[in-house]
Amino acid sequence: MPMPHGTPVPPSHMPPGAPPQAVPTYPGYSQVPEEGESRRGRALVAVAVAGAVVAVAAVVGVGVVLLNREATPGPGGGAAPTAAGPATSGPPPADLELRDDATTITITWSDPTDGTVPFMVAGGRAGQALGVMATVDPGETSYTVNGLNSRVDYCFTVLAVYSTDEFATSGQVCTNRDRSTPST
Repeated sequence: MPMPHGTPVPPSHMPPGAPPQAVPTYPGYSQVPEEGESRRGRALVAVAVAGAVVAVAAVVGVGVVLLNREATPGPGGGAAPTAAGPATSGPPPADLELRDDATTITITWSDPTDGTVPFMVAGGRAGQALGVMATVDPGETSYTVNGLNSRVDYCFTVLAVYSTDEFATSGQVCTNRDRSTPST
């Protein structure tokens, strides 16, 4: 394929032993960044990354604070209704249920917002503080957790995220796994 007029031939397309060609320069376009340009570019990237990390940390932090206020499961590990957090701006997810397939649990809920807000799913071992496991897009009403220990009970809750400081927390549901050992 012929090269456009004035374009240098890349070394990989040059005949063996041919002298290297100089890369042409064009007015207004420097190939070497002027002093400070490289630092400014790196600084802008660092600021953008730091801003993204702070935003994610804020959302996760709000979820963790809310989850630490949650009530513990009721007797027998069943679901225990919990009050919504103090910064509620809409109804919480309802009809929270789980399907326990030993090492996989699927959590489902009903969306009180008709697909207008995202959700955060939080969970953990029964009797311990819950942690944010996932953020679910608006309109989605299920989440599957894989790789769980089939002999441990887990609890879950779902938060409807209305804004960074307005959310509503569902009740909590927990597994109730039979730990009895079969007699031999």
